[in-house]
Amino acid sequence: MCVPPISAQTIPPSEKREHPSPWLDAGQEPSIDQLFARPFGAPGYAVALIKDGEFVFAKGYGLSNLDDNIPITPDTSFHLASLSKQFTASAVALLVLDHKVALSDPVAKYLPEVSKYGDGLRVEHLIYMTSGLHEYTDEPRKNGAPWMAFYYFTRDEAIAAALQPDQLEFTPGTKWAYRNINYMLLTRIVEVVSREPFAAFMQARIFGPLGMAHSAINDDSTGIIPHRATGYALRSDPRVIKELAQTGVVIKPGDGWVRLLRVAPHFGGSGVFTTLNDLLLWDRNWYTGALIGPQFTELMNKRMKFIHDKDNDAFGLVWRSSYGHPMLDYSGGDTDTSTYMARFPEQHFTIICLSNMPLGDAEGKADAVLDLLHNWRKL
Repeated sequence: MCVPPISAQTIPPSEKREHPSPWLDAGQEPSIDQLFARPFGAPGYAVALIKDGEFVFAKGYGLSNLDDNIPITPDTSFHLASLSKQFTASAVALLVLDHKVALSDPVAKYLPEVSKYGDGLRVEHLIYMTSGLHEYTDEPRKNGAPWMAFYYFTRDEAIAAALQPDQLEFTPGTKWAYRNINYMLLTRIVEVVSREPFAAFMQARIFGPLGMAHSAINDDSTGIIPHRATGYALRSDPRVIKELAQTGVVIKPGDGWVRLLRVAPHFGGSGVFTTLNDLLLWDRNWYTGALIGPQFTELMNKRMKFIHDKDNDAFGLVWRSSYGHPMLDYSGGDTDTSTYMARFPEQHFTIICLSNMPLGDAEGKADAVLDLLHNWRKL
């Protein structure tokens, strides 16, 4: 049995109306609803379409908390996982625009512990995933526990593990390799330069100025996150049973859902919690320049060419082409979440899909919506 989607767009009372914009016909909305319809008592998704800085569609489907039957709404706070990287990069971008950091600076200028790798490792190599650093998950933990967000570990423990090898995997700039450690080190650089915790810097320079009142860096696993979406996966899914068993977690067989918690408060490559309503403000700034001016967006969009062939990375984002249009996107996944966000700058259009199911395939769901929009000649 399916229940109707829960629509709970949060906008000022004076602006509330049944359909936020005529951009989507009323007859088209049920097609999107059908894509995200959830069984009764199931976790789900938060989905938004943003056009010209305003929601034209913003809905929640399913439950954010199965214990208390709390519905997902645009005010539900999701862990962004790797979508957090663009926020980490934004902190570096502000320091670059403040002339306090240069992309060409050696990382060792700020972090002496990487001096053993020489001055050839530069800030730009961290931003564009071409550093040659080892990923922390490839190194053993001192306590023998798995590198999994189900287990407690911090950013600093992950950094210490990643920097154990005396040699890089490859010379910086010669290859591309996705590594969360790059963005963890970027948060350290921000802290050294700003002389404050990364979470405080983000609040003072990004979240606060943009009015993102429900956004935060989850650097303390004991902290309270209002309206947090708890992670869930099907108890009967063989992938869930196998992965948890590999990390020493045995679950009882049967139907229903397994509750999955992010216990590890690491950040940089992940760790941002936010809502659809706050992401609207973040996306709007791409065009208004409210934060620091258009130079911020220009830097965040910046591509660089290295010795290797991959040159479509930006600041925590990736340039692609979709339906014949340039698109900036990124996806994320962790123990408690699956996320996706794609921006079409020429159309001033963005789609966001957030799920509290790590196997929820937020990117695939968003792609299905984009197919509908293309068929409706919206893209």
